[in-house]
Amino acid sequence: MMATRLLLFLYLTGHVFAKKPPDVDCLVLHLKYIHCSWNKNRTPEVNYTFYSWFNNKPPRECPSYLSENSINTGCKQPYLQNGDRFNNFYTKLVHGNDSYEKKHALKERVKFNPPYNVTVRYGLDSNLWLNWTQISHCVESQVRYRINSKAWMTYPVRAGIQNYCINLPSSALYELQVQSKLDYSCGGSQNSFWSDWSEPVFWGSKNSSTDTPHMNSSMSVWTPVMYGLGAFILILLVMMLLHHERIRIILIPVVPKPSLPPNVEDWFQFPKGLKESFKDNERPCPVREYCHVPESDSESSDCSTCSGTTDQTDCSVSIPVNESDLPTSCSSSTSTVSPEEEKQDSV
Repeated sequence: MMATRLLLFLYLTGHVFAKKPPDVDCLVLHLKYIHCSWNKNRTPEVNYTFYSWFNNKPPRECPSYLSENSINTGCKQPYLQNGDRFNNFYTKLVHGNDSYEKKHALKERVKFNPPYNVTVRYGLDSNLWLNWTQISHCVESQVRYRINSKAWMTYPVRAGIQNYCINLPSSALYELQVQSKLDYSCGGSQNSFWSDWSEPVFWGSKNSSTDTPHMNSSMSVWTPVMYGLGAFILILLVMMLLHHERIRIILIPVVPKPSLPPNVEDWFQFPKGLKESFKDNERPCPVREYCHVPESDSESSDCSTCSGTTDQTDCSVSIPVNESDLPTSCSSSTSTVSPEEEKQDSV
């Protein structure tokens, strides 16, 4: 009797487990695919047909199944629109007359691929810089590194920043990695999925015994080359300047003593021709003006005409006097010259 009851219990429990619907779990991978699987607890015994859809959209069968031992265990389909994850997502497994439907909230269920293009360099500011690239700036990251293979140290990085600085690194071997997850401002939360760690990058050396940080080998090779090239160019420029007499020594004249009267001509370097032109080689010519009075009008006080001549004892130039510049009448102070005196003057 007890054996019959035991067999009946095992049959019923086995039938219940066999009819238990598989649990479907879905993730948005790298904002490019929706990955769903139904083998979390165990591998299903039959091949299910998978359908999925968002709100107010028709169901679609899985375009690409994931299988294990010829049994469908998951589905990978394109994530067509970024805003779809804020809507409800529905899945349905169908096998014969059995179907299992489930509703999912994909808003927070986003997992990124590991960051790529991860590089490390020693900056001009004597700091160590780690840089990486992620598909979106709407992610927060965290960096971890260890020195000489010791314990990992992890540090958070704010959303939108894709670099990290290690101040004044020591002369040791650094191993660095980075991972990312969806930021809170884009629908993420504390329960958001972190990506896998990136491939490690290394800087430095365990065998370094000096206090100077390990620099890039290419930099150490090019530094003396650049110094030598700069010195060669400088020497070449100096030789060219000397050849074309571009370098001149400017002598400043000595300032004379204040007690002695300075000779202005010695201060200014006049051309020889201009300096000779300032010398006066001619004698001065005396000039006098008189009024010529005819003999008939010698007693008259009025003069009809006045003229000016020069007493040219040694001069050959006469200076005519403009009639408009002479007065029409002669004053009493004007000297008169008689014909006899004129003759004497002409002699």
